[in-house]
Amino acid sequence: LNISKGALYHYFPSKLDIGYAMVDEIIKPMYEKKWSDLIDRSEGIANCIYELIETEKHNATEKKILRGDVLYNLMLEMSGVDAKFRQKLEEVLELQVRILQKALLTGKNCNEIKSGVDSRSMSYLLIGQLHGCYAIAKTRASKDVFTSMVSGLQKQLIDVLYVNDPSRNAQRATAASA
Repeated sequence: LNISKGALYHYFPSKLDIGYAMVDEIIKPMYEKKWSDLIDRSEGIANCIYELIETEKHNATEKKILRGDVLYNLMLEMSGVDAKFRQKLEEVLELQVRILQKALLTGKNCNEIKSGVDSRSMSYLLIGQLHGCYAIAKTRASKDVFTSMVSGLQKQLIDVLYVNDPSRNAQRATAASA
């Protein structure tokens, strides 16, 4: 930052305050952006969710895998340490859940998402499974493990969530652009 320690602590009285600002100004917008293609979407929900997960898989690097999912890491490390930090992390999680839940409800109304799906539970499940993919791949230090697990997640979603298989749409789009 090219500032003195005193100047830093002028703006942030403690390390926790630095962490709060980091969650509010960096992490929360990062996770909102991650799911932003779903915001205010009125159709194409199934394809969009499939493609967002495909992008997550495609953008995985060895470095990202070794780092793990930032939110998940902070949830594990900080939730039990400081109530305000836990609350801020909960806000990031809830932001993602609300985006996914609204999209899934819209998808059900468009007959793209199966009618029996509990949108809120499925939102938590999807986020939790992505966190789990990162956690296991981080432990194994393997991008291949991450890719394999995310592919498995996509197959589960095809079976449980979608009315029609969005991977077929992705394959058609790839073939058409070739």
